[in-house]
Amino acid sequence: MPLPRHSLQLALMLALAWPTTALAQNSADTALAKRVQVLEDRDEIRRIIIAYGEYLDARDYAGYAGLFAKDGIWTGGFGSATGPSAIQAMLEKNLGKPEPEFVNKSSFHQVTTEVIDVDGDKATARSRYMFYTTTPENRPNALLAGRYVDQFVREKGAWRIKTRVSHGVVPWRDGNDPNRPPTPPGLKDAVKP
Repeated sequence: MPLPRHSLQLALMLALAWPTTALAQNSADTALAKRVQVLEDRDEIRRIIIAYGEYLDARDYAGYAGLFAKDGIWTGGFGSATGPSAIQAMLEKNLGKPEPEFVNKSSFHQVTTEVIDVDGDKATARSRYMFYTTTPENRPNALLAGRYVDQFVREKGAWRIKTRVSHGVVPWRDGNDPNRPPTPPGLKDAVKP
């Protein structure tokens, strides 16, 4: 028995609409997956920005340097260094080698206001920092305030710092200036035990 004309038309419309509906759903799924990936990437990068200060405060210079890409560049008040080994050596030269079982009771980095833009396997970030030391009365003393400007790269499936430039805001220090002023008084002594 033949199908009524309107049933045949409905069946034809559904048959034609199905690929379009499936394509639209697939496109929506792809867009959602991309958005989720960007959120996950931002979270991983934010964790690196925070770990940076934590490693520095703990004097875990190897962990700190490991946040950088194999050709990552750090530029700031101590000069510039390229690659994890050179970055670790720069820290040890300027801040001294970490003591076994070191517990930091004299300084603290606070990193805030991270803004992170992800573009595939590359990202840019900017953040602000405060560096505190202790006073003779064992109170916090804000010694430095500044900002970081970073480029990140996904290296072997993990985010790493490609470049980090530290700009001192108080006192003013331009991280890009090849003739940087000397390290602020008290900074080198503030991070010693």
